Amino acid sequence: MSEHEGERDAEAASEVRHRTANTLQLLATLARMRGQKTSDLEARRQMTWMAEAIGALGALERRRSGDTVDFAAYLEEMAQVWRRRQAGQAVEVVVEVDDLKVRDQAASTLALITNELVGNALTHGLIGAEARLIRITLRRESGGLARLTVADGGPGFDPAAAAGRERFGLWLARSLAGQVRGDLSLGRGPNGGIRAQLTFPV
Repeated sequence: MSEHEGERDAEAASEVRHRTANTLQLLATLARMRGQKTSDLEARRQMTWMAEAIGALGALERRRSGDTVDFAAYLEEMAQVWRRRQAGQAVEVVVEVDDLKVRDQAASTLALITNELVGNALTHGLIGAEARLIRITLRRESGGLARLTVADGGPGFDPAAAAGRERFGLWLARSLAGQVRGDLSLGRGPNGGIRAQLTFPV
């Protein structure tokens, strides 16, 4: 393949990613608008959830390059989105990440897991918290692993209790973790609240 052909292929791939990102963002907007039009609260909640998941995947498309995704840059971009989810209520989303690129086939799953963990923290982890803060970290570990942590400062719960917060969001996150050969654990944060940690191979 000539240099010119390689540049042309790269431009074509970039254009496809751009169009895909725009399409997903449009679908997210439509889902959100449809949810706003329904008077059924559960239907509205489900459509909002769908819009957020689709939007997360749309943002991911902009970070693809070749067969990898710049996941650190993706988290930095999404932090702005997560801050706006609280409908005017001030919340700080702190992101501390190592420079990390993940395999293309795992990136979408990791994006959905992160979106669920952060959504759960925004919904439950700020209740009664003195500081409305969610901290997201992404660190390289030894042995070819990485660790994603989402921590809040809320009242917390007993992760082992059946009556805890493990509903659809956490169940989905655990199910998706298996797809990236990851291990998801929940525990108390150092300053209270819940700390969710996903360890996965990179």
